[in-house]
Amino acid sequence: MHRLSGEDSGFLSMEGPEQAMSTIAVAILRGPDGGPTSLTRADVHAHLERRLDQLPSFRWRIVPVPFGLHHPVAVRDPEFDLDFHLREATLDPGEALDERFARLAERPLDRRHPLWQVTLLHGLPDGGQALVLKYHHCLADGVAARTIFERVFADHDTPPIPGEALPWSPEPIPSGPLLVLLAVLDHLRSLLGLIGLARRTAAGAKAAKVRRERATVEVPAFSGAAPNTALNRAFSPGRAYGRAALPLADVKRAKDLAGTTLNDVVLAVVAGAAERYLTSRGEHPDRPLLASVPVSYEAPDAPLRQAGNRFWSFTTSLHTDVADPWDRLQAISATAGEAKAQLDLLGPDLLPAWLDHVPPLVSKPGARALVERLRALGPDDLVDANVLISNIRGPAEPWHLLDATVADLYIDGPPSNGVGWNVMLWSYGDRVLIGVLAFADALVDAPALGGHLEAAFAELLDAVERHAVTPAR
Repeated sequence: MHRLSGEDSGFLSMEGPEQAMSTIAVAILRGPDGGPTSLTRADVHAHLERRLDQLPSFRWRIVPVPFGLHHPVAVRDPEFDLDFHLREATLDPGEALDERFARLAERPLDRRHPLWQVTLLHGLPDGGQALVLKYHHCLADGVAARTIFERVFADHDTPPIPGEALPWSPEPIPSGPLLVLLAVLDHLRSLLGLIGLARRTAAGAKAAKVRRERATVEVPAFSGAAPNTALNRAFSPGRAYGRAALPLADVKRAKDLAGTTLNDVVLAVVAGAAERYLTSRGEHPDRPLLASVPVSYEAPDAPLRQAGNRFWSFTTSLHTDVADPWDRLQAISATAGEAKAQLDLLGPDLLPAWLDHVPPLVSKPGARALVERLRALGPDDLVDANVLISNIRGPAEPWHLLDATVADLYIDGPPSNGVGWNVMLWSYGDRVLIGVLAFADALVDAPALGGHLEAAFAELLDAVERHAVTPAR
């Protein structure tokens, strides 16, 4: 048994009837030469059963502390039943895979069980199948997700998870009085670290403030600086999903020619796609769109992990007020670089450290109040951000699962807190795969989104290549 961090617990507090907080991924399976596949539920069951020791969080039952006095604890579920977590379904006639993916994303996971689910989907065109994994965001961030995906969507050998005692054994569910006692003791112990945390906060805030005052690039405020657009219609249970694939070599070429980072290129592509979407809706805000961008604070040499959230986010401008794609990319790069530098000085792990001291008794009503505040805003009121954009590095070669090739593997996280689009991408083989999970009201024409993303990148690459041939003087 162990206690969730404040950051992990926060994702549980954020969940509500209109805001399922699950990460979800879909692997599109193909047989030899791209032909049909014939995986069965028994095949997937046997694969997951072999992998469970490499997926420790998949056997955790999350047990809340009475009265929300402290963050929940994770217990090795004494009633774990793999069959409960494995589903099988067939697409309805005329139903697109993306439509079913969105429906699966809408449904919160059952908290009486470990918080994950795998669905084997039949009925894809040309006899294909898909495997959809959904797990609660409280279990893993992007770094841990990469570990999860390699174990669920591939069958090659993987290194063991450090610190996991084998063979696995269940634990009893702790009683309410014991949970309360442990919560009180944990809070008393944590008081010893508050003085040091307060000093670190003061030092980080001072350093970030000094840099901000000296910066030649203006960074958007953390909240309340983005236009309230159609992208922020984020208060309904329905979801929509769109996706696109870009050639990785071309994305790297754009990055190299422009002298920016790959993430800057991605931000510029999403900016162009969002602008196209809003234009199609007859809307183009005067203020630039803003993005929330997660940043991991994990050390590069940290041991392999399969669970936990260790990131924070900075807010940056997508500079949709800049028409020229080259100029926009340069502006995005400058602003994002400065925003990340200021976050590094403040400490990306600083607010998560404070969250460890904020129990659900406080955080859950606070999360609900935030959503209600955003819901009540008028069209001329400013919001915190318009899109959330995150990036995970994926494998250089496609994975294989049983007798199938994982031809595509799209991933996405939950849109939330008034931000209507969650954009997640990763490199997979020779492509960059982009998935956009959105509130249905914030993405009313999901099938068109892939075209918007591809057109935005084509326009950007053309502008970068033209500028490289005839640089400005």
